[in-house]
Amino acid sequence: MGSSQHRYPYKSFWKRFLAGCLDAIGAVLYGFPARFFRKPLDLASVRRILVIRLDHIGDVVMTRPAIRALHKKFPHASIDLAVDEEIAPLFESAKEIRTVIPVKHHCFSRKATLRQKWAAFGRLAGLLKEQYYDLGFEFRGDLRNILLMWLAGVRYRVGFGRTGGGFLLHENVPYDASQHQVRLNLSLLNSFHIAQDNKLLPFEYAPEKAREFWETVGQVSPTTALPRVVVHLDAGYPSKRWPFENFRALIQTIDQEALAQIVLIGTQSEREQDPDLKIRSERFIDMRGKTALRDLPILFDACDIFIGNDSGPSHIAAAQGLEIILLASGTNDMRVWYPWTERLSLLQHEVPCAPCELPACPIEGHPCMEMITVDQTFDAFQSVLGRLQKRA
Repeated sequence: MGSSQHRYPYKSFWKRFLAGCLDAIGAVLYGFPARFFRKPLDLASVRRILVIRLDHIGDVVMTRPAIRALHKKFPHASIDLAVDEEIAPLFESAKEIRTVIPVKHHCFSRKATLRQKWAAFGRLAGLLKEQYYDLGFEFRGDLRNILLMWLAGVRYRVGFGRTGGGFLLHENVPYDASQHQVRLNLSLLNSFHIAQDNKLLPFEYAPEKAREFWETVGQVSPTTALPRVVVHLDAGYPSKRWPFENFRALIQTIDQEALAQIVLIGTQSEREQDPDLKIRSERFIDMRGKTALRDLPILFDACDIFIGNDSGPSHIAAAQGLEIILLASGTNDMRVWYPWTERLSLLQHEVPCAPCELPACPIEGHPCMEMITVDQTFDAFQSVLGRLQKRA
């Protein structure tokens, strides 16, 4: 999310007004009195830590360096991660996390009804309260998650109170919207004097999971003589999508020159949306609808390059060490949201309306994406191939 001139990032005046009223009343009735009874956190007594990151894939990926730093600071404490149920399988083999808590119908679920969201909120609060957490972190900076930690009885709560509810936190950390998300997440730990390493490590997975995956997708071998390029056509919002015809032209050019093996990834619904790229080649493999999110680290570890829009898979690809060619829209401020890797080729056409933070572009022609050409993208691909050859 881009920076805001207001204390609260809501676009609506009334939401900002209500958040301000809540904080003012909460500070008087709860915040100030609670300070007299609060005890300082005894770091040696911390045994259970809760991390809440109910968000999109990229946001969760960029929280991992902070989770690793917590694990180093509290090696004898168990860390539980509350995360969207679709993202949870990515952390099944994470060494730093004791329990992954998959959450369905949370407050940021796009498909859930309001009734489902509040019912899920109540169930989750009850579940977390049974665990008796000593320390909790909320990395998004959302009032509902802060309230969740408070209702769950987390003994010491740390978060960004930027949307309200800061009076419920023991540490209300300033939200610096100019920082990259990885560094911003790490800033939540500053008061703990934790040695911080901002490197994004690969997702782990069990060897048997990898064997099962390659046996299931028998059409793809774990190795290939050519560089392997994974292409993702979709993104979370239409405003972030490069035109389908451009992707098809790019893939055709790469294939015609026999420069790489191309693996197309995506969901079954994405396959139904763009059913046929009209490419008939042994070097082109359409795996849309055949891989789950948990499979992507396994597949990416056998790939060299990722080409796609600003999306969750691009962040996973960065974690797995791929070269990234990112086709970035003007939806978000990419200075703070780009995939956290030095192996990044960022293609972006600057427009005066960026960052708009809109799910769909209201401007005819969608200039921030339409103006990124196939030739530009192919040139970036050739540059990346040259770097790979030098590295080999």
